[in-house]
Order: sequence, then structure tokens, then C-alpha cells
Amino acid sequence: MDYFEFLKEVKGVRLNNQQIEASSFDKGTALVLSTAGSGKTTVTIARAGKLLYENKCREKILTITFSKMAANDMKSRFQSYFGDSYKAKTEFSTIHAFSYKIVRDFYRRKGIDFELLTNNYSVLAEILRSYYSKSYFSYVSDEEVENLSSAIGYADNMMINPLEYENYGIEIKGFDKIYEAYKDYKAKNRLVDFDDMLVYAHKIISGSERYREQIRNTYQYIQVDEVQDTSKIQHEIIRLITYNNLFMVGDDDQAIYSFRGSYPDFLVEFKDIYKDGKIFFLENNYRCDKNIVEGAKNFIESNKSRYKKSICTDNPKVNEINIVRTASRAEQARMVIKELEHTGDDTVGILFRNNISAMILATNLHEKGVNFYIKEDKTKFFSSPVLQDILSFMALALDPRDREAFSRIYYKSYTYFTKSMCRIVTESPQTDMTVFNILDNYRYFDNYVYERISRFRADINYITRLKPKDAVRFIKIELEYLSYLERMQDEGRNNLSNAMHILEILEEIGSYCSNIKEFIERISSMQDVLKNASENRGARITLTTIHSAKGLEYDRVYMIDNIEGEFPSEGRNMADDEYRKYMEEERRIFYVGMTRARRVLDIIVPGKPSMFVNELIASNKKK
Repeated sequence: MDYFEFLKEVKGVRLNNQQIEASSFDKGTALVLSTAGSGKTTVTIARAGKLLYENKCREKILTITFSKMAANDMKSRFQSYFGDSYKAKTEFSTIHAFSYKIVRDFYRRKGIDFELLTNNYSVLAEILRSYYSKSYFSYVSDEEVENLSSAIGYADNMMINPLEYENYGIEIKGFDKIYEAYKDYKAKNRLVDFDDMLVYAHKIISGSERYREQIRNTYQYIQVDEVQDTSKIQHEIIRLITYNNLFMVGDDDQAIYSFRGSYPDFLVEFKDIYKDGKIFFLENNYRCDKNIVEGAKNFIESNKSRYKKSICTDNPKVNEINIVRTASRAEQARMVIKELEHTGDDTVGILFRNNISAMILATNLHEKGVNFYIKEDKTKFFSSPVLQDILSFMALALDPRDREAFSRIYYKSYTYFTKSMCRIVTESPQTDMTVFNILDNYRYFDNYVYERISRFRADINYITRLKPKDAVRFIKIELEYLSYLERMQDEGRNNLSNAMHILEILEEIGSYCSNIKEFIERISSMQDVLKNASENRGARITLTTIHSAKGLEYDRVYMIDNIEGEFPSEGRNMADDEYRKYMEEERRIFYVGMTRARRVLDIIVPGKPSMFVNELIASNKKK
């Protein structure tokens, strides 16, 4: 029986002409450009099945994909088509797992032992604390550690010399020294982290022709799924282990992981790298309402660095894309909740560019008793330095003897108190005295310092008389906490836009509270609410970033917080070419968000519309 007839008649899998053409590719190098909802995974599985069904593969077919979940899903789907018939001849793996196997086997033969560092956060936090202690009396936040971990991964994946970090948009001061300290720690303790697998695998393969040939002889065919998400070093590994046997599937319009080191330029340069390479297209979107398909297509065509595609669908036009304007995020949340009352059993995705956007909406959903799932663990919000600082200002206001609160914020307002002043407070044996009295009793300051102490005491005391919402604003403006945040951004230690958003969220939460004690209790209870929501996988309503929604789909999608300066966020200190690339990726993120919707798409604007909202309107007026 003909293979495609077998798929249709026996397995109930019907492929269109473009899918059949791509699935029929045999030897050589091919790139399959698939639009959203076009069945790229089906094609990848069908192609592997065809090679085996027609006895064209004597050795093994290796299929590499982006995540462990995706690899397991592809393996499961392949087995649903073919059972265990070709189990010995197929391997589904992430690039990291594949690289780790190379590194492990190589060093085992050399008699070298190492351990896998599965969580590097505690190590990086200690290195950061040591580095900053030379300049600051400062606590290191989870956000800073996460940013550093991402920057190290980015440098490894993009094969960047750490000494040149400033040329690649890494804004962490002294990154090269911190990177070197982390590298030394791993070497001393014989540890290998997640991205070291790639670095060492690349060194092993590029340095040994014999080893390269061994891999090439093991895998007669190599397939790469989600190729737009692979990084420069991953592309290099794939290039080294393949020869006239590479089949790649991806979508240049869905390349949204440059912060992890993904290298979508490779797709555009495909014909330059592989002169005899063949390009196939999967252009039929089976997922979305035709209005969504056409609206998204017209929008993404503003990008220049992409392949031109005839993106289309056989689905009917039923629902227009809705662009809804609201006066604030609070009103946005109320509007979404009211809409949810009329969504029946539909699956709903509430999507946003930045994690922090979930907070106001989650607070409102909880207030209304609406069941929801939050895809990422949002409890990181509660360890954010901005939140902890605000709580420390308030804690000091409630109890002026709170030395821990004082030691956190003493230099984060107009006071510019010094480390030595902080030590005077924290080391004082007089535990019942307020921090202000301890400082007043020290008789060796200049007169202007006592004036600042007196003013700061009055301002801190004034906080207790304010409503929580007003207290947050008072700390931000009158105590000049905002000036401190601006200084931290200048030093690459925080993102001012994110910090301002957290302050906005705290003002919103504060608006539900009558006093500071109630505000602090509300923050604490919200932590439990979000933790429970992150485990509530059965809920039909999901809150998630667009990045985490990639590969998923919902009956209805609400894209929120589409306002100026937030989506896209401002690209600071970028050269023209760097800014163009940044904006094209931000545009792709917006496109991915749009194409998660099967039937209904609402784009909500709680303020001044972002440039993408304006582009969407303009691009669809012209057509």
C-alpha cells in the first residue's frame, strides 16, 4: 500500500499537497517553513515514518527538538502511528540531552568524573554577593541572579567572548569578571551546567574528525524541529554532525527566544550556508478563524527579515479581531472578568508580554472567585526587590525599631545614609531604641546629617497615616525611591519599566486595603493564591506569557497590556541595526500571541496604544 494511502486509510491522517511534498524529501538538506497551525509536527513524524516504511533507513533517525515535553510528545505521536515497529531506529531528543550524552561518554572514556549542576542560582547568588560587596552594602535579588544566569546562557549560546559583553546588549556591570568567577568555580568543583553541555559537546565534535564520523554513521537521517529556536552553538553542533542528511522544520515568524541565544538569522541565511538546500512551505493555518489569519499575516509582513509566505486558511470568517481600549489596568481586569462570564466552556488564554502583567488580573480574578490556572510560577513577584523595599519602608513605619527593615532601605531614598550609619544601628546593644534614636545619640555626624535623620523620621512616621495606595506613591516620589531605581537601571541591576509596573501593581492592591497592616496581609495571602493557581492545571482559564503559550492554542485569547512602552518595551542604548532586530522580534512575539486564538481574539489597550496596535489597525486597513 502506498505510504500516504496507508496514513489516510489506516491511521486517519490526511496530508495536504504541501505536507506530502515536504514529507517525501529524502537525501540532502531541507528547510520546511511552516506557518502557525500548519501541522509541522505531523510532517516531521510523517517524513520519518515514510523513510522507515519504505526501507530507506538502514541505521537510525535522530529527531531533535526544543524541549523535553516536545520530544516526548513527538515520540508518543510517532508510536501512535507506528507502534513499536521502528522503535530501534528512531530517537527523539532535545539538543541538550543529545549533547550531554556526547560529553558524558567522552569524559567517561578519559576517566574524568564530573557532576551536573542542575540549579546554578545559589552559586551565582554567592558570586554576585561577593562581587557587589566591594561596592555596595546590598542584598542580591532573585531578579538579578536570574538576569545573570540568562546573560551567561546567552553568551554561551551565541559563542560570545565575555570580554566583549557590552557589544551584545549585556548591561551587567563587570559581567566578564563575574563570568570568569563562575567558570573557575565550576572547574574547581568539576561541575557542568546546562549550557556547558553544548560548549563541551561542540569542542569535542569540532576537535575530532573520528568522533564526527562516528555520529554521522550512527544517524543516517537527522531532523530538527522548531529550528528557529536553536542557538548559534546548537546550529554549529548540528552542522558538524550532518552531511547531506538534514531536515529542518520551523517558522521564521515565530522566532522569539533571542534572550536565550536563539539565532533566527540562520533561517534567512539558509541558502547561503547550504547552497543545494531545498525549501518547502506549509502555508495553510488549520487553527484560526480566517479574520485572525489574515490580520496576523498583514501585521507580520511589516518585518523585513523574513520569508514571504502565502499564509492562508480554509476556515471561515466568523469573528472580527477586537481592539478594546480601557482607561487603566484595573478597568482592563474588570472588563476581562465580565467577558469571562459569557465564555461558556471555551478554553481561554489571557496572554501578556511580561510576567508581571498577571498580577492585577490574578488579584481581581481571586476577588471574584474565578477559577484560573497561572502557567508560570508567579511567586517570584513576592521576592522582587521592589516589593521587598516597599514592605521594608512600611515595616519601619509600623515599627521604628525594625533594624532589618532599616538596613534594607537606608540608602534607597533621599537620605544617602552610609554603610557606617547602618552598622551603628544594627550593632547597637540598645535593642528597645528606635533606629532614629540610635542615630540621634551618636554624636559624631555633621549637623546636616542630623537634619536628614529628623526629616526621614517624620516622613517614615507620616506613612502610617496614609492609605496604602497613597503610601506607595509617597515612597516612590517624596522619599525619592524612584531616583534610586533610576540609578540601579543605569548600573544594569534592574529594569526601570518592570520596577514601575510592580509599583503600579502595589498601588492597585493597596486600593483594596484600608490600612498598611491589611495591605501587608493581602500581599501575603496573594502569594498562597498564586501558588495554588500555578497547580490548577484543570482550569479552562489560563494566564501566561506569550513565550510560554507558544505551541499552545485556546478557543478565546485576550492579549492584555498592549500599551506604549510596554509591548514593545523601549529598546535602550541600541545601535540602529540592533534596534531593528529587536523590534522585529517583538513584532514576532505579538504575532505568536495573535495566532494562539482559534475563534476569538481580543487585544486590550489599558492606556495609550502601543505601536503594534497602531500597526495592526493600519496594516489591515490597507488590505
